[in-house]
Amino acid sequence: MIYIEGKFPKLLVLFVLCLVIGGLFSLIGIFLAELFFGIPFSEVTLLVSDLNNDLNIKVLKFIQFFNTFGLFWLPAIVFVGLLYKNPIGFLRLKQVARPQLLLLVLALFFSFLPLLNLVAMLNADMQLPEWLGGIEDWMRQSEDRAAEVTKAFLRMDQISDLLTNIVLIGILPAVGEELIFRGIIQQLINKGQKNAHIGIWVSAVLFSALHFQFYGFLPRLFLGALFGYLFVWTRNLWVPIFAHFLNNTFALLAVYYLGMDTVEKQVDQLGATRETYLFAIFGGLLFIGLIVYLKKYLKPHLRELP
Repeated sequence: MIYIEGKFPKLLVLFVLCLVIGGLFSLIGIFLAELFFGIPFSEVTLLVSDLNNDLNIKVLKFIQFFNTFGLFWLPAIVFVGLLYKNPIGFLRLKQVARPQLLLLVLALFFSFLPLLNLVAMLNADMQLPEWLGGIEDWMRQSEDRAAEVTKAFLRMDQISDLLTNIVLIGILPAVGEELIFRGIIQQLINKGQKNAHIGIWVSAVLFSALHFQFYGFLPRLFLGALFGYLFVWTRNLWVPIFAHFLNNTFALLAVYYLGMDTVEKQVDQLGATRETYLFAIFGGLLFIGLIVYLKKYLKPHLRELP
């Protein structure tokens, strides 16, 4: 174990670890892709030019696995292993989340969904001033390219495709990103602070910004804030991990069983259109009520925790 004093030097160490290990594992993924799939190193960047090719999608998913592990999982493990005597205790992973608590989180998520869709619609309609037109065009083009890759990843013809995506999109990011953003960054920022909102919102901004999706920034920001508040309220990192997994996996299951067109026209627009505004209002009221109930439910269970 090494000793580093101060939250900002620790955050700098975390950033360097993410940069170095993430870059290393990205290269490892690319080299292994050449070994297993026969894709030359120089042609990896060309894979996104033909997203109808199933082999290209498999290779991109293969590389994505190494990217996620190298950027989030391993840096978090190395960081807490080097700086803390009790890494599991610091990350608040000792306590198993009670089934009743997870059911409450499930209800919270579905009540929050119409509001999230409304925020997503407002964000998608965002327009910059005319003098920033060039930046807006670049943002739109970047967003369109990201949407094409996402749709290609969500093309699932068999149950094996769904299971692969649950691991790659549901489990790996849920655990890895929560370790980094809530488990480490949020806790470091809030250390010595009486106001927990600072760490929650700073980590939520970083969480949303890292995805580089400009027209999805606000919904991901509020989603990250929800994960942060769940962590503060429950003092248990498994809870935001579950909520994060739920968000990602629900989208996968909806696409697999309903189809992309149905999800975009019905699920994603629930609460975001004039015909469904009532769902957003009702969902918001239910969401507030569930938060009040959740905090009352947690009081007796948190007395035993440090």
